[in-house]
Amino acid sequence: MLPSWDVIILYILVGAGIQIIGLIFEKLNKKMGTTIEIILALLASGFAFYQFSFMDGFIYIAFIASGYFLAISLTAGNEKRIEIEKELRQINVEAIPVNRNMKRIISDLLITLFVVIGAILFYIFGPELSPLKYIIIFGLVSTLTEIIKRIGGYATVKVYYAKEENQLYLTSIFESRKIPIEDLEELRLETNVDLLKLHPLLTMFSSNADFTTSFQRVLRLSVPGETIYITIHEPEKWKRIFVEMIKVEEMGVEPHKVLPFWHRKNIKRLIGKLYFASTVKGVSAYTGILLILFYFEVSPWIMVAVGLAYWGFNLYISDQVLKVAMDAKETQNLELIQLSQRVFEKAGIPNVRVYETESTEYNGLATGMNIGKSMVTLTTATLKLPDEAIEGILAHEAIHVKKRDVLWGQIWKFGYLMILVLLVLFIQENISNIEEHKLSIFLAVFFLMIFFNVFQSFYSQWMEVRADHLGASLLAGGSKQMSNSLSTLALKQDEAINKSLSYSTVQMDKKERSSIERDSLLWRFIEFQFMPHPPMYWRVQTLKENKEGWGKRIRNRWMVDRVKESVLR
Repeated sequence: MLPSWDVIILYILVGAGIQIIGLIFEKLNKKMGTTIEIILALLASGFAFYQFSFMDGFIYIAFIASGYFLAISLTAGNEKRIEIEKELRQINVEAIPVNRNMKRIISDLLITLFVVIGAILFYIFGPELSPLKYIIIFGLVSTLTEIIKRIGGYATVKVYYAKEENQLYLTSIFESRKIPIEDLEELRLETNVDLLKLHPLLTMFSSNADFTTSFQRVLRLSVPGETIYITIHEPEKWKRIFVEMIKVEEMGVEPHKVLPFWHRKNIKRLIGKLYFASTVKGVSAYTGILLILFYFEVSPWIMVAVGLAYWGFNLYISDQVLKVAMDAKETQNLELIQLSQRVFEKAGIPNVRVYETESTEYNGLATGMNIGKSMVTLTTATLKLPDEAIEGILAHEAIHVKKRDVLWGQIWKFGYLMILVLLVLFIQENISNIEEHKLSIFLAVFFLMIFFNVFQSFYSQWMEVRADHLGASLLAGGSKQMSNSLSTLALKQDEAINKSLSYSTVQMDKKERSSIERDSLLWRFIEFQFMPHPPMYWRVQTLKENKEGWGKRIRNRWMVDRVKESVLR
C-alpha cells in the first residue's frame, strides 16, 4: 500500500534537511559538511530499513534521495547570488525596471498542470498497488522543484547595469548571472515571449535561460553557452545602449515577430510540444491511457500490451516528435545540403535530411527508429564550425542512422528493465522469508540498480566508438579528419561551458579544464562507467592512433581501456 502524503512529504523533507545541514556546516569546513551529510544519510537510510519492511525500505530511501536532490537544485545558485549582491553594494549600478504580469507565470503553471494531469489522475484513481504510482511521485517531486524555481524567479528577478564595470547583473532567489557586456554575441528584440521555446517541459536541446516576467517585448541576449531572455522596461533603449558599446550582431532593427502560444498559427506546434512533454518528459500520456483501461476493467495483460504498443508507436514517430520539440527546421543552406548528401550517399543512406535547431550548444543528433524515419539535426552553434569539422560530425551521425542506434538503444534499455522487474516479482512470489535474507537481497537489487547505469553506458559508448571509426571511413581525411572534427567541437564546447559557468557560478578553481586532456582518476571512472560517451581525450587519441578502422582491435582496446583508465592513474 502507498504511504500517505504526509509521510511522503516528511521523508522528502528529511532528505532536503540533510543537504541543507551539510551546506551550513560546509561553510565552516568543507570536509566537515561532507562528513555530516554522509552520517545523516546513513542514519536516515538505516532508520528506514529498521522502521519498514525490506521492500518498503527502498521506497523510503528513494523519497529521502528525492528531497536531497530537490534541495541541491534549489540552493545551487545561492552562492552566486550572494557574491553578486555583495558586489552590487560596492559599485555604482543602475537598476533596470522589470515588467511583471501574473499572466506570464500563470501560463507556465497551466502548461505544467496540463502535462502532468494524466499522472495526477492516475495517482488518485488508478490501481492502489500499481508501481507506476511511485514513478509518478518521483516525477512530481522533480516537476515541483522546477515550479518552485520558476515562481521564485518570477517574483524576485532583478536586473542591474554597471556602466563603469561594463557588466549586466541578473539576480533572483534561485538563479543569478553576471555578464560582461563585451561577451554579448547577438542582440535581438522579440515582440512577445515564445513560451513554446522557453518552457522547460516543451523543449529539448535547449540552452535558453528564461528570466521573462511578462508577455511584453523581450530582449534576447546571446552569450557563449546560453541565450538569456528578459522582459525589462524600455528594451529598445537598452538594446541601443548595448549595441553602441560593443561590436555585436544586431538581429534586425525591427523586433522579431513572435506569435502567442495560443495563436491559431501555433496550434500545430503547441499540440506537438504538449505531446512531446506528456510522452517523453513525463508519463502522463501512458498513465492516462492506462487509467482509461483500468476504468473499463481491462485485464492487466491487455494493459501491458497496450502500453508496449503505445511505446512502439512513439518510437516509430520519434523523429517527428523530436523535430517539434527542438523547433528544428530543414536546412536551406546549399553548401550544407551538398556536404551532407556526399556523406550520406557514401554511407548508403541518401534519403536522410539535415535539420537545424537554434542552440548555443555545439552538438549533433541523429533521431528516428529506422533509416526511412531518420533525420540529423545540428545546432546553430555547430554550423559555425569549419566545413571539415561539420563533415566529420555528419559522418558520425550517419553511422548512428545506418546502424539504427536509436532503436537498438531503446531495445537494450527496455530489456534490462524487464529483467529487473521480473527479478523483483520473482523475489516477492518465491521468497516467503524476505526479512531473513534482507541484506543479501538488498545488495543484489542495489547492485542491479547501479549496474543499470553501467549497462546503459556500455552499449551507448559501444555505439559512439563505432560511429567515430566507421564515420571516419566516410571522410576524405579519414581518422585524422574525424579526430580533428571532435577536437574542434570539444574545444568550442569547453570554451562555451567555461564561459557559461563563469556567469552563473562562483568559480573556486580558476583553471579551465579541457575535455581533450586526460582528467583525474575519479572523473575518468565516472565518464567511462556511467556516461553515454567515452571521454573525448580517449576518442581523439584512438582515432589518431588507429589506422585499421572499426574492427576487433579497436573494440578490444575500448573494452580494456574502459577498465584500465578507470582504475589506473
